[in-house]
Amino acid sequence: MAQSLVAAWGFRHNAAMSGSAGMPPARKQALIARGEQAVLVILAIVVVAGVAYRAISYLRLGQQPLEVIPAAPPTYRVNANAADWVTLALVPGLGESLAKRIVALRQERGGRFDTLEDLVAVRGIGEKKLAKLRPFLFAGPADAAGEPVQMVEGGAPDSAKEP
Repeated sequence: MAQSLVAAWGFRHNAAMSGSAGMPPARKQALIARGEQAVLVILAIVVVAGVAYRAISYLRLGQQPLEVIPAAPPTYRVNANAADWVTLALVPGLGESLAKRIVALRQERGGRFDTLEDLVAVRGIGEKKLAKLRPFLFAGPADAAGEPVQMVEGGAPDSAKEP
């Protein structure tokens, strides 16, 4: 009797799986056809190879790193009485805020500085800072163009050597 129950259950189980009594289960259909699967595999191999090539090229195997070239010092002196804040901001040691303060003080004083020592009145410029700025600035007439910086051996401006 136990055998008949197991056989009956197995028969019903197989019949439920096949969809009809006595028929073998239907074969499942693939989501992607066999030819399309081959194309996708080839495409995946190409993408992986491309990524690997780019990764290796970023490692720069056998190449020397680029040499960093320091910025060249300015080749002219800026007229503190004529320059706008953008030009002054390019002077080594000055930034945007100091350059704007210089222009604001110049406007308060009637549009000119008599000497570079007048820049000490700008908040953020002291005697030490002025000594560093002196090689790159001059206080001339408002229509005077920039003066060339006289470079000496060693790369420092000639006026930087003055006491």
